[in-house]
Amino acid sequence: MTAQLGHREPTLQDGRARADLRTAELDPARDTRARRGLTRAEQARLLPPGLSVHERWTRVGAAAMVVLVCALLLVVAFTYLVTERWGNTLMGFYTLVVTTYVLSRFVLAAGYRPPPDLGHEPTVAIVVPAFNESKAVRRTIEACIGVDYDPERLQLIVVNDGSTDDTWQQMVQAAAAYPQDRIRCLDLGANQGKRAAMAAGIRATDAEILVFVDSDSMPAPEAIRQLVQGFADPLVGAISGVTHVRNATKNTLTRMQMARYFVSFHLLKAAESVVGAVACCSGCFAAYRTSAVREVLPEWERQRFLGVECTYGDDRALTNMLLRRRWLTIFDSSAEAWTDAPEGYRQFFRQQLRWKKSWGREGPILLGHIWRTRFRAFPFVLMGTISAILSPIVLLLNLAQPAISGQLPLVYLLGLFLVSMAYALFYRALRDDGLWSYACLGTYFYIACSPQLWWALIRIRDGSWGTRPSLVGSTSARTRDGAE
Repeated sequence: MTAQLGHREPTLQDGRARADLRTAELDPARDTRARRGLTRAEQARLLPPGLSVHERWTRVGAAAMVVLVCALLLVVAFTYLVTERWGNTLMGFYTLVVTTYVLSRFVLAAGYRPPPDLGHEPTVAIVVPAFNESKAVRRTIEACIGVDYDPERLQLIVVNDGSTDDTWQQMVQAAAAYPQDRIRCLDLGANQGKRAAMAAGIRATDAEILVFVDSDSMPAPEAIRQLVQGFADPLVGAISGVTHVRNATKNTLTRMQMARYFVSFHLLKAAESVVGAVACCSGCFAAYRTSAVREVLPEWERQRFLGVECTYGDDRALTNMLLRRRWLTIFDSSAEAWTDAPEGYRQFFRQQLRWKKSWGREGPILLGHIWRTRFRAFPFVLMGTISAILSPIVLLLNLAQPAISGQLPLVYLLGLFLVSMAYALFYRALRDDGLWSYACLGTYFYIACSPQLWWALIRIRDGSWGTRPSLVGSTSARTRDGAE
């Protein structure tokens, strides 16, 4: 599941007006589809060309089963609320909120449309922050420089955040294989943290659009061209692409992560995109309007929470700040990238702890302003927040129910089964890679891990990443500055 690298010269002329005109001349039908919002990417989302008759019917059947399972979930929740008559207030409230939230994801995602291809071609700077990524950074550089985008309008900036291995040497060697003005390598000298590395890349360019790519990620050849199309709307401040797990077939853990990533992007972020409020444009692969980022750069770079410098959750924090300034944040399902997921449970739980700490910090901030900056998203943000906070409590109460009352939590288990099956069938309706069952298994796994949120809230002032050693502020790191 790796992206094929390649590059060809684009055929569109520079400038939005000329690009739009040429697009219409080359393919009038495409122009009609764009005006009515029916792009090839949208048409291919459920039934891409080249599918066998059997596969087409399988996907249609899986989509129909999603509708049926959601209807059953609604019936189970309604029956429980009516028969119990709110005898257990907490469980009744949780059932109402979670059922409404989950069903709203499917309803909104059904109305999702990726941004149409309007031939928009702004200047783009791809920023890749790297820390001790010697084995991956060259691969990422080659993938980024090989994308299908006008080289005159594309710049690649790779920032070495004081790595202690040979990341810097790998960066310079990779850059030397291309014309001097194609790749710019920056060395911070000492390890200052990912946010400082990203800020250095932002300040090093005057491109209209910033695309952030993690140093272990690879965008598809057409991904940048797809990703920037949404910026034709002047109200859009950030766009999240979709990230797949490159090492998905390694073991059960990576398969569950692949399924989780897919559902998170194509269902949850798609639903958020419909109301223009994607809560986190993921750092693996996302684009931001440079003018919007510069408005918040000093605040974002020096963000503090509970008196402590913020060293994690850079993507969620930056997205949140743009939302607070009323920029739209959306999702583009046609812009794909691949990244490596943790293969061991120790590294996985450390990563999840960091992500949960990020949510624990940014979630309340988002809830505090979304009611006035994007009111149509407020009910869903509120339900999502309540669901996340109550989920660990409800899980533990239901696990203890047999010991307390001698009864099995049948309604809870049935509801969880229906939700997991809805996710799995949703995955199968859109993708045929044999991993759809891991969306079901992964739902149980991630629910079982939900109590980690409370530990994350306790550790929220701890700025360590957990998945790698940090040398932030170290004077032993190299002090070489470079620009190639």
